[in-house]
Amino acid sequence: MYKNLGIKFFAILQLLVLLSLPDTTMAQEDSVEVCIEYIAHASFRISYKNTTLLLDPYADKIWLGYNFPKGVVADAIFSTHPHYDHDGGQFRGYTPYWKDEIPFYQDTGDYSIGDFEITGFKGKHCDPYGKEFDQKNTIWKITVGDVTIAHLGDNGPLTEQNYTDLGAVDILLIAIDSQYHILKKDELKTVLATIGAKVIVPMHYRIPELETLADKPEDLGEIEPWLQGKQHVLRLAGNTYRFSKDAFDTNTQIIVFKHDERITK
Repeated sequence: MYKNLGIKFFAILQLLVLLSLPDTTMAQEDSVEVCIEYIAHASFRISYKNTTLLLDPYADKIWLGYNFPKGVVADAIFSTHPHYDHDGGQFRGYTPYWKDEIPFYQDTGDYSIGDFEITGFKGKHCDPYGKEFDQKNTIWKITVGDVTIAHLGDNGPLTEQNYTDLGAVDILLIAIDSQYHILKKDELKTVLATIGAKVIVPMHYRIPELETLADKPEDLGEIEPWLQGKQHVLRLAGNTYRFSKDAFDTNTQIIVFKHDERITK
């Protein structure tokens, strides 16, 4: 009898210990990271759990001197505007490999894809470009895993309404190059200071390894001259990086990705 009581007491003690332990399942769920993968130019893939978004895929060798890697998959594509270096060339009548295979979105509104909550706000393509489609540019705000990402596309100076719509941003994907092709120097400075993102990811600049002629693409500079003198710059050895809300630095960090190695010229 005493032996059985001892066994029962030990079982109850084990149960109490288990109940006092933290919920490791929930802890693992909260620690899931958002993965950002840079393709090139203004194109990224963002993955969380089992869902992936593709942003601003470009057309092969139109203005840019290189191809879009074939076989890049996603659950949905979000494009900021109908330029060939942001919509796969569809506005020009090209048929990218993903057309009619992957859902494609370019208009403002609210969208839910897996755990992603995406909102498109009305912006305006920078002057003097994009007149052929009324300078349409959709600013995308993407929230997933408690991380907020904004992709500005080729937007010019932001309006007060744009800033209000965006709110707090953790990761800002923004066009920056040494010739200030999209945002002029003062415009860029204002946007960066006003948004105050925790991470700045430059995009839409000339990539010397892929574009060996200094004057092509025309009016598009490299990123290195702009980075000179900047603090808290992280140059990645590859084209992917994983983010989590609790891992952001107290200082604004500039992260420069390598391009996708599958790209051919």
